[in-house]
Amino acid sequence: MKSRITAALLTLLVSATLAVPAPVDAATSAAKACKTNNTKLGLLTALDCVPVAEERIGGYKRSLFKHWVDANGNGKNTRAEVLIAESLVSVQFSSTGKTVSTGKWLSLYDGETWTKASDVDVDHVVALAEAWRSGAWKWSSSRRQSYANDLGVAWTLRAVTDNVNQSKSDDDPTYWLPPLESANCVYLTEWVAVKIRWKLTVDAEERQSIRDGWLDARCFALSKPPVVTVKIAP
Repeated sequence: MKSRITAALLTLLVSATLAVPAPVDAATSAAKACKTNNTKLGLLTALDCVPVAEERIGGYKRSLFKHWVDANGNGKNTRAEVLIAESLVSVQFSSTGKTVSTGKWLSLYDGETWTKASDVDVDHVVALAEAWRSGAWKWSSSRRQSYANDLGVAWTLRAVTDNVNQSKSDDDPTYWLPPLESANCVYLTEWVAVKIRWKLTVDAEERQSIRDGWLDARCFALSKPPVVTVKIAP
């Protein structure tokens, strides 16, 4: 009798165990999200998508990244395309019809508005030198050109105040964040989005600075915190 009861209990236990869904492998799920286009991730989750590695020191030359090309042959180079896309009004061109002369641009980094294109730089959110140190040193010339002229998303290139861009130089968020503090949350999400898009790395200090910057600015407490959109470069 006792053996029958024991057998029955074991059967119930096995049945109950089988009825419980297997736990989702969180690491596998997160890794998949990091590679799935149009997935939206919170910054701290997205940061885990970016490999940590020491930076490559030396070897960088700006000429290794051919930039401001006319990729689609419409007579407008990459700089002009960004100025056209980000202007709040219709732009005006120089006499050649190729160079943007006026428009209206709101600089994310400092909140200033400009109407002369000569006052505006088109910034690589992750600077060319930083990209080099973070993995682009291994790329082909054509891939570096694609990076330098990336119009596939809106967050790799930004029309910003020229001298503010120059103060940024090729620094990562350890050493530079926008002087307009309210822009930090967007800037950090765009930084991480670029690193994911181009499969670049972060160094340990950079990773910690991104995390600290997000928490210090209390980005998580915003009613709608900016998110990282995964969009892997072709």
